[in-house]
Amino acid sequence: MAAAPTSKPILHAISPRIAVGNAEQTLAFYGRLGFACTHQEEGFMIVERDGVQLHLHPSNDPPTRHGAFWIRVSSIEALYQEFLAANVITSSKVKAQPWGFKQFHICDPFRNIFIFAESLTDAAPVA
Repeated sequence: MAAAPTSKPILHAISPRIAVGNAEQTLAFYGRLGFACTHQEEGFMIVERDGVQLHLHPSNDPPTRHGAFWIRVSSIEALYQEFLAANVITSSKVKAQPWGFKQFHICDPFRNIFIFAESLTDAAPVA
């Protein structure tokens, strides 16, 4: 007979697997976002920044689907400026939302959407 668990299971992290374009274009784009490639083999890559991992499935054929990902951050204004300088923001601005977060978004070259959000209660005052 199996022993009963002694504590409640806890989910610690999520690492989404994302369809992307060719590996070279993918690494160049995510490198501009500050992600470093920590693993690469045929048909699979892992990029990581600040403990956040993205598992990427590159292909020379354009992805037929896209994903949307919400990433909680701190110092959102500084991150926004970093991404502006990296020329990865097309039209999004940092905006306070009624659900209690300031957020902005970017879209990768493969139509995946990343929404970066900071709790209004954690955010530094806006000057």
